[in-house]
Amino acid sequence: MIAKSYGTKYHIDQKLSNKWDLIKDGKLTKLDEDRVYVVDGRERTGKSLWTLQQAAYIDPTLIGNSLKTKKLSRITFSGEETLQAIKKTRSTKDKTKVIIFDEAFRGLSSRSVLSKTNKLIVQALMEMGQKNLVLFIVLPSIFFIDKYPAMLRSNALFHIKKEKNSRKRVFEIYNYSKKASLYLLGTQKGWKYPIHTRLKGRFFNKWPGGAEFEKLYRKKKHDSLTEIEKEINAKKVYQVPGIYRDFLLYYLISNHKESKAHLSRLCNKYGLPLDEQSIRRAANNVKEQIEKHEKGELDTEKPFNVSVRPTPLTPLVS
Repeated sequence: MIAKSYGTKYHIDQKLSNKWDLIKDGKLTKLDEDRVYVVDGRERTGKSLWTLQQAAYIDPTLIGNSLKTKKLSRITFSGEETLQAIKKTRSTKDKTKVIIFDEAFRGLSSRSVLSKTNKLIVQALMEMGQKNLVLFIVLPSIFFIDKYPAMLRSNALFHIKKEKNSRKRVFEIYNYSKKASLYLLGTQKGWKYPIHTRLKGRFFNKWPGGAEFEKLYRKKKHDSLTEIEKEINAKKVYQVPGIYRDFLLYYLISNHKESKAHLSRLCNKYGLPLDEQSIRRAANNVKEQIEKHEKGELDTEKPFNVSVRPTPLTPLVS
């Protein structure tokens, strides 16, 4: 069918519009339920565009308010921003409200980022409460998220891809039960999608809200990615090879009689949260290496085994 969003017409698959008709226009509030959908796909497949098309059909105010205020308050690019949007938004008996957490794992570079984002996703799901919202979580792969949001809390998975030969943009739908089976099998088989689904269709490169909305969206996404790059680069200043960092802490404790409590207070004073337990582990790590070296258990050319896993000291290791 043809949907219309603020003067712009775009195609939406009939299977999808029939599904959305059951929850839009306040019907979700009458059901006293919410919906959580995962949208995944490789970069440049159009997963964000597909999500915006569905969201605009369910909740026209998502586009309208953005064009009016020039702000995309319910299209978010961080876990913290998503939480704030959920706190400020509630569906009504006439309007079903949508929030999009777009590119949930952008800038993913470490396990700590993965863990933090997953915790924020779970927190966001808990925050939704009785607000009768629709939340789309857009990310590269469903396998990035934990079992609770992936298998139990989300209602369906929409897998976006381009066909190999035609390069046409298509979506595949995995319902609640197929999604759970896919997640279990995929985690065992290298993040593949081994389960077949008949529910699929095409979509096209047409922005709801037209060129003006597209410009707003791209600007916010660009600004968000720039901010993430700044955060990552700022953290790199504090990255030190693990064993060298541990040696410095050990040296201060053993030779300068610095207490672990004093070192912890000093680090925290300058914005490096570090507890006594972490410092103790770091010092013990080096002490162990020194003892092995003195016993001749280590290569004399390499007195410290730099392959030893570094002690996790936040935020020195990202």
